[in-house]
Amino acid sequence: MQVSDALVSGAIIVEPGWQTFEDAIAGLVNRLVASARLPQGLAATAVARVHEREAMASTAMVDIGVSIPHARLDGINGVVAAIAVSPHAVYHVADGLPISIVALVLSSPSLSGEHLNFLSSLSLLLQSARIRERLRNAATPDDVLRLIRANEQARG
Repeated sequence: MQVSDALVSGAIIVEPGWQTFEDAIAGLVNRLVASARLPQGLAATAVARVHEREAMASTAMVDIGVSIPHARLDGINGVVAAIAVSPHAVYHVADGLPISIVALVLSSPSLSGEHLNFLSSLSLLLQSARIRERLRNAATPDDVLRLIRANEQARG
């Protein structure tokens, strides 16, 4: 599964006005609901599962300004993702360092392999300093999605 397969433009946010990790997760989950990628009835559970997972170990890669919070929960069909990007910060970690790209990933518990493969593909994409810079400076959600698709096509 490619990263773009789990994304829709409605689940991509450019320059959100959030301040905290909690705001970011709530905002991304709300975008998944609004874009019909997550049933409304699962929103609170999704937020709780992401926070539980994050409490075990942070998904923030402070050195590159990226966070990939994720969780698996019943009721999800396949793998779904939402992304927030900002040239400054989507939120700041405890010591004030900016996280400027947040990619939320939710999947069905029955898809362990697909979940891990998706996280691996997403991590690989975000390891590129050039891609991160272009994502941070994207003007619209469609620009973010086009950039991700172009990168996937270039990789073949």
